[in-house]
Amino acid sequence: MAEQEKHTKQTILLICVIISVLAVSGCTHPAEKGEPAPTPPDGRAYTESANIDCIDCHAVQYQPIENGSGGHARLNCTFCHIQHGYRPDCGTCHPDPHGEGISGCTICHPDPHAPETRIKSTRNNSVCLPCHIPQYDDIEEGSGRHSILKCDLCHVQHGYLPICSDCHGMPHGPDVSGCEGCHNPHAPESIEFDTHNNSECARCHRSVVRRTFVAVPTRHADLACDMCHPRHAATMLCIDCHPGHSTEMNMRDCCNCHRTGHVPTSIQYSSNPATTKSGVCVDCHAKPFNTMLESESEHQYIECVRCHPEHGSAATLACASCHTMDPSHGTNCVACHGPAHDLATSRG
Repeated sequence: MAEQEKHTKQTILLICVIISVLAVSGCTHPAEKGEPAPTPPDGRAYTESANIDCIDCHAVQYQPIENGSGGHARLNCTFCHIQHGYRPDCGTCHPDPHGEGISGCTICHPDPHAPETRIKSTRNNSVCLPCHIPQYDDIEEGSGRHSILKCDLCHVQHGYLPICSDCHGMPHGPDVSGCEGCHNPHAPESIEFDTHNNSECARCHRSVVRRTFVAVPTRHADLACDMCHPRHAATMLCIDCHPGHSTEMNMRDCCNCHRTGHVPTSIQYSSNPATTKSGVCVDCHAKPFNTMLESESEHQYIECVRCHPEHGSAATLACASCHTMDPSHGTNCVACHGPAHDLATSRG
């Protein structure tokens, strides 16, 4: 009888040991043993549990979920952890979110409980491409110095938008702020502005306006800046709006006389007859030009700039600059020879 009781106690003790071992092994996460994560069962355990039920043991994970703003913040812990110790695969809910070939979610999202706010810095712009295609294209296609920078130089943390003045100070003076009003930060040299809003241009180009439009107002002064500058730093050709003085003229010919587009009436041309032909003078000076041709004077064979090295009647050369003067004839050439454009009409 005593032997039977002893055997019974040993059996009970063995059962207790087995139960204890099973209980301990059941609470150990497989990943700690180097084993793969368990396959999720068909049914979810503790489906009625709220997140607050997990806080005692998982406060570190609970806080990012509770304070987060992403889609995960709306979920119960048990949505992903369908049984205790189970770690889901991101791809189960997010298959190829960034396209094929992008794997290793934890490279950028080290904390799955706050995947949007805890993205790691990376020196590889291509990692940012799948979610930020327009910005990536602007950087890649841009010609400015931003195009050689890595994304995380400015965005030290995901979602962080730097202040331009941190790197650039106030390049347009203390009165000009709100850089993004003109500059796309990913392509700052490609500047966009409101249609026909000259005030935006004046913020940086006020001195140019004062020296040109205000000092010498012409019909160009009544135009909106973007009528001639459809894009920043781009200027339309004169011949886009104005027909040339001859069909052979090109933009270089226009600029030979009209050096400043803001003040086109301020004409400065080369005094070299080989460069400035009389044909460019005809549109504005047709009457004297035709008079000279019809008079059959020898002046018709020379270019206008030989006698008019600078624009304007006050810059006309004196007859003595080209002709030997006979003292016996006096100094009033016009009295006998008539106007310089009609020398054949002699009055002597």
